[in-house]
Parts: sequence; structure tokens; C-alpha cells
Amino acid sequence: MGYRNYLIISVILLLAVGYWFYDGSIGGINPVGRSGQQIEQGADYFVSDALIKEYDISGALKYRLESDTISHFSYDDTTLLQQPLLTTFGEDGEVTTSRAVHGKVLPGGNDLELWDNVVIIQSRPDDKNPEGELVQQVRMDTDFITLFPDDGVADTDRPVLIVNANGEARAIGMTAWYQLGRVYLKSRVREVHEFGQRVD
Repeated sequence: MGYRNYLIISVILLLAVGYWFYDGSIGGINPVGRSGQQIEQGADYFVSDALIKEYDISGALKYRLESDTISHFSYDDTTLLQQPLLTTFGEDGEVTTSRAVHGKVLPGGNDLELWDNVVIIQSRPDDKNPEGELVQQVRMDTDFITLFPDDGVADTDRPVLIVNANGEARAIGMTAWYQLGRVYLKSRVREVHEFGQRVD
């Protein structure tokens, strides 16, 4: 084999080895292509102390979402939340607050998942108070829930505790139509009712 053939083979081998290093297959070098993919999978925007409001067609405030941080990911159109607090406003003055340690706005931007120390509180105006101060009616505790604000629905398959003025209920799984005041408990339901004290 002539010198020219050795030179061509050597150049081809050098190019092949160089490509392998560049591609990251040998030596653990992080290539440009993979860095771009990691950047694409990272957040495309980040907001601190966020406040988002949505109004209905009449101009009335429909809901308010507060969060310590908001991180949006374009590759799957989800938004991660830290310490989210969602407040929804009913037509009859009812206010529902939903808070948790973590949250995620699902693709489309309408529905919301909350997890870790989820607390949902429904309150109504007190007719006896001229200032219209809100009075807590129901509290729900769970560790994971999906909220559908447009439909006024909250759903979970996880254990849930519901407390109101009449007692408490525990169950595995729940669907709540919180704007209508309806709750469906899915399984293993245990209820404790408190009655008024007897006056002797």
C-alpha cells in the first residue's frame, strides 16, 4: 500500500475519531447538539413573586393565582409553581382558596395540579356582618389534587379530609364541584358528625 493510501486512511481515521469526540460518544465531552437539547428542556422563562388574574366577559374577577416562582417549559407547555395560591370567586360571593407547596399548570394553561400539603378552603360572606366578612364553610386537606377552574371542579384519587361545621369526613378519592357545594367521595368513606351540646 502506497504512502498516499496511508495518508488518506489516516485522515479518515482522524476525522472519525474527532467526530466521535465531538458527538460525546468517547471521552464524555458534552456536544453542542446535546447542550441545545438540555437548554430546550429547561425553562424558557422564570418569574418571581408572580400574580396572574383572569376576568370573565362581564369584567368581574374570576380567579387570581399567586406564586413565589413560576417556571415555564416550552417543550411540554407546562408551568411549575412554588407555593401557589389560587383564589376563585363565585357569583354569590363565595371565595375558594387552594394552596400547596408545589403546583403545575397543565398544557393549555387552564387546569392546575397541586401537591404537598394541599389545603382548599371555601368561604362565604356573613349575612350578619354588615362589612361582608367571609366565614369559612369547608376545608379540604390532601396531598395531591387536580383543579379545573373553568368547571369549578377539584378531583383527587388520594386520601382526603373534609371538615365543616357539622363534623368531618375522610375518604380515598374525591370529586368536588366546589362552586355548587357538591362533593362525591370515592371509597373508604368514614364520617364523624358533631351534634349540638345538650342543655340541662
